[in-house]
Amino acid sequence: MPIDDDNALVICGLDGVLALLEHRLHHLYNEQGERDWSAFHAACDEDMANLDLIARLNHARDQGSRVILISGRSEAVRPQTLAWLERWHIGYDALWLRPARDFRPADEYKAAIIQQHYPGQGIRRVYESARRLEVARWCEAQGIPCTLVGSNQGNGESREQITLKVVHHSCRHTMLHPFYGDDDFAWDERAIQLAATPCALCQAQQREQEQQQRFIRARRQAEEMGLVPLEGSDRQVAWAETIRLDAWGAIERVRRWVEQVDAQAREEDPDYWYSVRQGIEQAIDWLAGQQEAKWWIDHRHGMRNNLESGKAMLASIASEQGYI
Repeated sequence: MPIDDDNALVICGLDGVLALLEHRLHHLYNEQGERDWSAFHAACDEDMANLDLIARLNHARDQGSRVILISGRSEAVRPQTLAWLERWHIGYDALWLRPARDFRPADEYKAAIIQQHYPGQGIRRVYESARRLEVARWCEAQGIPCTLVGSNQGNGESREQITLKVVHHSCRHTMLHPFYGDDDFAWDERAIQLAATPCALCQAQQREQEQQQRFIRARRQAEEMGLVPLEGSDRQVAWAETIRLDAWGAIERVRRWVEQVDAQAREEDPDYWYSVRQGIEQAIDWLAGQQEAKWWIDHRHGMRNNLESGKAMLASIASEQGYI
């Protein structure tokens, strides 16, 4: 419930909000595709502080608002978190960290804390990371003002200079963008560029609308081709339909190729060519029966709408299923 009362709550996240964490993202995003959450959380005491936002929170608290910090970081790093908050002189009235073995999505986890421990209390504003759009969506559904904090827009991780720019995006939503690095010669220009684009939440909604339109087209084309409906969650099915459509485009290319080389292949080696054609058709029939969206998602790599991908895909399935 939003409210203008000075005693209303101000709720703020830590990672990517008060604590700028680009320096430790390599624990989650790397060439190996490994996500080491323990190492990611353990490095939190080295985070750069979002000084301008800290000043905003301290001012709100001085004016009577209660500042509630709710973070998805592990309860295991509470000592480091408390020391970091004290080091940067951050005032707060409660600190919530994620308990061990709590794997709920961020929006469910944070909403549960608010609903269970602060029911019916006015919320002046929520500050959240742009990486947690699901939290922003929950706030929007509750009518709670939410300001997203983006990632660093400066030229590096140096702590020599840092500022927090208020950017009013073309969608009329406002985001806070931290800038830090060695110098600020292009920061104003970058802020202008950001203002000409939609905010992170509106960009995500636009992408989802485009994905939904692609899904509708893919579902319609699948029905026209007589393919069975896929099974799974709405999100899985929407994704898998587009994957399957690409695969079927490649299959049609293989079929056309078969017809083009059929006469010559029959003449050169009819017995071998017969087994190849039979294997291709059996592999296609097997693919047509795959109803689990998860199967298509798990096997999406290599499913591209071109002849070579189609050949490789059908050959692999024919071999795995013993058709050739």
